[in-house]
Amino acid sequence: MNETLRALRSRALEDPAFRAALLKTREAADPLLALCEFATGCGYPLSLGDIISDGEEFCCNQMKSTNGGNPMPYDCFGFDDAYEMFFLSIE
Repeated sequence: MNETLRALRSRALEDPAFRAALLKTREAADPLLALCEFATGCGYPLSLGDIISDGEEFCCNQMKSTNGGNPMPYDCFGFDDAYEMFFLSIE
């Protein structure tokens, strides 16, 4: 989870109204975009790319750090869905 999502999580766990507003973004036609717009509007700059690439960078770095590359990257490392993991952490 990136720093912005961590900050959102901290506030959501302390402020029930903020948490409810975050959870409400999941009802939007485009929930990922709604989360980014809400977070940015509250002073937590967050883009679609931030969320989508969150787990990918870690996984790619792990594959590159293995001598010769990891031949079976998806058996060892998964791409966590940062969006889902965020909401699981505040429910």
